[in-house]
Amino acid sequence: MFNAWDCRERPPEEGAAAGLQGFGVDKNFLSSLKGILLETELVFGIILVSVFAYDAFKIYRTELMPRTTEGDQQ
Repeated sequence: MFNAWDCRERPPEEGAAAGLQGFGVDKNFLSSLKGILLETELVFGIILVSVFAYDAFKIYRTELMPRTTEGDQQ
């Protein structure tokens, strides 16, 4: 018979989790000039994308959304 555990993946071994230690935050890099510029660029990019998304939604609501007129309603 098939067991439910046979279909699922097994939890990762300790060796696999040890390989992710290289993804830690480098505080020396973030406090350097390049790190500060990278942080600023990321925040500016997030703000810019948010403004574009809001503007696109506003244009959709005002111009592209189908309008109902009195003649269309029955």
